[in-house]
Amino acid sequence: MRWYKNISYAVLKILEEIFNQHKQADKSIRDLLKSQKKWGSRDRKFAAKVLYDIIRWKRLYEYVTNSDIKTIEGKWNILTAWSKQNDIPIQQWFKNTIEFDKINFEQQLPFSIEQSIPDWLEITGKKQMGNEKFEIEIKALNIEAPTVIRVNILKTDINKLQEKLALQNIKSYSKEKYPHALFIQGKPKLTHLDCYKKGWFEIQDASSQEVAFFVQPKHGQTIIDACAGAGGKTLHLACLMKNKGKIYAYDIYPSKIDELKKRAKRNGIKNIVEAQVITNEILEKNKMMADILLLDVPCSSLGTLKRKPGLKWELNQYKLKKIKTVQKNILENYSQMIKPSGQLIYVTCSILPEENEKNIKSFLEQNKNFIFVEDKHIFPSATGNDGFYMAKLKKIN
Repeated sequence: MRWYKNISYAVLKILEEIFNQHKQADKSIRDLLKSQKKWGSRDRKFAAKVLYDIIRWKRLYEYVTNSDIKTIEGKWNILTAWSKQNDIPIQQWFKNTIEFDKINFEQQLPFSIEQSIPDWLEITGKKQMGNEKFEIEIKALNIEAPTVIRVNILKTDINKLQEKLALQNIKSYSKEKYPHALFIQGKPKLTHLDCYKKGWFEIQDASSQEVAFFVQPKHGQTIIDACAGAGGKTLHLACLMKNKGKIYAYDIYPSKIDELKKRAKRNGIKNIVEAQVITNEILEKNKMMADILLLDVPCSSLGTLKRKPGLKWELNQYKLKKIKTVQKNILENYSQMIKPSGQLIYVTCSILPEENEKNIKSFLEQNKNFIFVEDKHIFPSATGNDGFYMAKLKKIN
């Protein structure tokens, strides 16, 4: 790998968008890679790696260069620090103000700088999880996530899909714990493949795939997925139900519902009987209708920092407080859609107890017609995948 002037200036432009204009990191990087028609695959991978590394380790790079990423000088210095860490020589046209040899990554550093997280997050996380547990999980979340796909069992199976990918020189491996998952080696492009367009698989983290198994849907049930997003878990539920029973999928964003419908068509899903933006009228219409209500609620998404490191710079204590209020309101208002003896499945992709078991405890204290059945923590340190929390409650007469 080596620096080219056009790539370095493109990287600087995206860093400007993310840290000065507060644009969403994944979207900015995705738009950059789409716009550079003349770049080869090596150039794209190089630019993506530089950007995701700098986003992930921003605070560390700022510290070792005594720079501010919001300034143009700081950005050049941080490119220099990244280059040193990755053994790539800098070019004469670099506008850095720091000497290559004076950048020291070996010095003793405070945890929040060494692991590149905001101070408030360290304070909050250690208070809730304990010092040792929080540090273990943050270190695990700073390791890049593997690419994982979920086989669509309505159309094929793991072995056939693996063989199909191998014909495209895409290597993969399975793990016994994840019956519908294939772990992809490297970072190949997947969505242009014929088997993807035919609905043989979806890109979905292995921890996310565990949600549908935790739900344990049955063929004849009525399931409401009330925070469905673009439908990753909805589609998996439909597969496990073998297209039988009824699924109602709702979200507050029309664009996500549109994407869900496209994916369902591609995947051959036929038991999603309704997919639309959720309203108060829908809440009223669906009272006591669901055998199972899945609430994959909005959350801090701290469990997904492996693949979305920019989230830690977008989040703050004020936003976290607002998120917790939204979670509690959803639990309280949406739970009316569950029929007696039905189940509520509460899910987040956060590792913080205040978004997880503390919310469940609070809800149970205020709603005596629900009882706790079980819960499950998925920690990145144990799996190498995203962090998740799931709780199962039962509504009693």
